[in-house]
Amino acid sequence: MSILKSTKKITLNSYAKINLVLNVLSKREDGYHEIESILQSISLADRIILSEEENISIECNHPQIPIDTHSLIYRTAQKILQNFSEKRGVKIEIEKRIPVASGLAGGSANAATILRGINELYDLHLSSNDLKEIGEELGMDVPFCLQNGTALAYHRGEKLITLAPIIPPLWIVLINPGLEISTPWAYYHLQLKGKQKEKGNIKAMLLAIKKGDPGEIARNLYNSFEELILKTFPEVKIIKSKLRDQGALGVLMSGSGASVFGIMPNKEKAYQTYERLKKEYPMIWVVQTI
Repeated sequence: MSILKSTKKITLNSYAKINLVLNVLSKREDGYHEIESILQSISLADRIILSEEENISIECNHPQIPIDTHSLIYRTAQKILQNFSEKRGVKIEIEKRIPVASGLAGGSANAATILRGINELYDLHLSSNDLKEIGEELGMDVPFCLQNGTALAYHRGEKLITLAPIIPPLWIVLINPGLEISTPWAYYHLQLKGKQKEKGNIKAMLLAIKKGDPGEIARNLYNSFEELILKTFPEVKIIKSKLRDQGALGVLMSGSGASVFGIMPNKEKAYQTYERLKKEYPMIWVVQTI
């Protein structure tokens, strides 16, 4: 009589993020940029399934996601497994919903979820700080994506101050026009005149978040990349106008683009906007802050 060993498997959500404020302050000597940003997780998520395996193997339903040994997904699994486990591998299955190169940190979210998942799968007992140290080596948004929620990010974006969640959650319509904008390209072309002053009014946004006032949050949205991207990609500007026309309280491009989100007054208005724009924009979602 043979005994079959069951394979442990876990399923996790990998949440996208938006920037409520993104100030790019100055170019650093190390080649990175000094920034300050208020990051917010939203309910749009990829699904990641991890299971025990002798080697690292990756499957993804999106043909543009690299899954070779040089990919971020592979390097993430390799880094935690080589350093903290004994000759183990992992099977990674990714069901993508977050669009690629969209300003929503989909790649960083996947890396963070894989780190948390492998830690759980193999009972590695790594602390949140341990995982964030690994995450910093993989990407500036990974530390935030490990914790999710609402946070003030500074330095290169990897230093975080956790904020109280937005209560009640915001209803948001999110649209991606199908453009892929490289973050390095956006930083390279961004015009900075020396040390930039605080443009996004971080203090006002922090107060609005504390109050949980959607109108005040909407009034204080800001992104240093918008001027560049709106000039270069007029489709983004068109989407912003259409969301405003549908009654959004405030509209902003997330990250280096090209995804645009509109903060809606309520759930009903969010779904009305979705129904009116879904034929024109296949990549449109109603999401909430989480």
